[in-house]
Amino acid sequence: MSEPVQDELDLEYASYDHYTIELRKGPVHDELTIRQHTAKSVEDAERLIEGLRDTYNQRDGVSWQFEEVNAEGNLYGLGKGGMVYLIKVVPPLNVALS
Repeated sequence: MSEPVQDELDLEYASYDHYTIELRKGPVHDELTIRQHTAKSVEDAERLIEGLRDTYNQRDGVSWQFEEVNAEGNLYGLGKGGMVYLIKVVPPLNVALS
């Protein structure tokens, strides 16, 4: 009889060389990505987030929960007819790029 094999977890943390900024739209926890951008710095990511936030506020009447993404990299908004919008940043902006 062979001994059971135990799976091992990777103990190294993921490293990132860019931020991915997505605009998602749809039911909560089931949003579909409708736009995706990358940024090589926090400043560039913040400009992209601001641009998405302002564009969808003016174009689709989205009311955003806050002006900036939270510590998890999320910013929720509510559009016409109760449509949920989400700006998602991976990794969150408080994670340094390598």
